[in-house]
Amino acid sequence: MKKLAQHAQGKSGALTLELESMLRSAEPLGPRKPDRTIEIVLAGNMQGYQWSMLEGGKPAAPFVKSGERVEIVMRNQTMMSHPMHLHGHHFQVVAIGDRRFAGALRDTVLVTPMASVTIAFDADNLGRWAFHCHHLYHMATGMMSTLAYERIG
Repeated sequence: MKKLAQHAQGKSGALTLELESMLRSAEPLGPRKPDRTIEIVLAGNMQGYQWSMLEGGKPAAPFVKSGERVEIVMRNQTMMSHPMHLHGHHFQVVAIGDRRFAGALRDTVLVTPMASVTIAFDADNLGRWAFHCHHLYHMATGMMSTLAYERIG
């Protein structure tokens, strides 16, 4: 077993989406066009330390239908990174900016400042699920939402 060094050989650069764009899933989602695309704007500012997730200019509260293939486009309009986490589902990263690819399966993905990341998942877990920034101090001040399934029938 090889031990990791206790100290890095040099300083790390800024965290980017470069590594994320190179990762691929061993078991990606099957090929299928999305039934629904939801756009979420990650907004806020550091001065008032208020954060939000907006859908159509209003607080985000996305609804999906069971069986749909859903894509969520997260557009970060802040100067901070946000590790976005969706409970109850695994999703696949399918785009960074306008570049589409079959990326890694995750339940959390980092959305860097002024960037956009698109995720896809199959809506196969009925319920009401937390969807939020994993920085607890962002979540606690407004970057928290839920993804819920519409009632059918």
